[in-house]
Amino acid sequence: MAAAAAVTLVALTGCAQPGAPAAAPAGVDAATLLSTVLDQVYGTPQQRQAGQERMWLTMQSAIAACALAKGVVYGVTPYQPMRPPTEPAPGDLLGFAPQRADFGVAARIEMLARRGETPNPGLPAAADAQGGWFTTVESCQGAATAGERLSVPDGQEELEAKLVDLLGQVQQQVAPDLPGQYANCMKTAGIDAGDLSEAYMKVEQKFPPVSFESPSDPTALPEWADAVAFEKKVAAADWACRESRVGEVIEAAAADLQQFTTTNATRLTQVADGWNAMPGLAQTLRVTIKTTTAK
Repeated sequence: MAAAAAVTLVALTGCAQPGAPAAAPAGVDAATLLSTVLDQVYGTPQQRQAGQERMWLTMQSAIAACALAKGVVYGVTPYQPMRPPTEPAPGDLLGFAPQRADFGVAARIEMLARRGETPNPGLPAAADAQGGWFTTVESCQGAATAGERLSVPDGQEELEAKLVDLLGQVQQQVAPDLPGQYANCMKTAGIDAGDLSEAYMKVEQKFPPVSFESPSDPTALPEWADAVAFEKKVAAADWACRESRVGEVIEAAAADLQQFTTTNATRLTQVADGWNAMPGLAQTLRVTIKTTTAK
């Protein structure tokens, strides 16, 4: 491996090669440092879920207010998760994505299918022959745009972009052959996927169409068992095709990650504090909307 030879040369000569990642500082555990930074940038699963709820309730409240001003009642339905919690995979980079037992596709489809769609409380009991209710609600969709960015704290997207850029550079320096190696390995496993996004799409395409309008049990579909087995197969192949490289890539990122935490200390604290506040913000919105609706 050319990359391994370059690292060996640095260790022997004591001279850093141009473009090579700096050696990990003594006593720094790269995996732990990465985990800490990811929690600060992406929040915990609970905090991310609260962010989604905050966005949903804000957007729905804006639509309701707009509709009410036009004489139409549009009820704000409680937030319901659209997918199970997942671990962050910064930039879908092969060297930094977590190991998975599956991609959460079967769990998401089953969750949505068993739940079915929640009818809006303001929906007319009888068919709206004139289309007034639907037309008004549709005309108010633009009012929701102000809430679209509220699922994450202020500054999170910029901080995430910086982190992904840093990690992408490290992976390119240490394992430039990883994407090609991964694609070949996946193909050998019978999966035509050159990266994580393609692997996810292949899994999604394997599942049968499911309607979410009314509650149903998608596991009873004849194609379901094969799709679930394929999802697990892809997840296992994904890890097998990059496991041997993940450790070296993460280790190589230690010094850069430590520098990242120093350079962006203020922003990291602000974003982490924003994530910590997210459950409380969602709860406040929930109570406010419930109180307003009860009046």
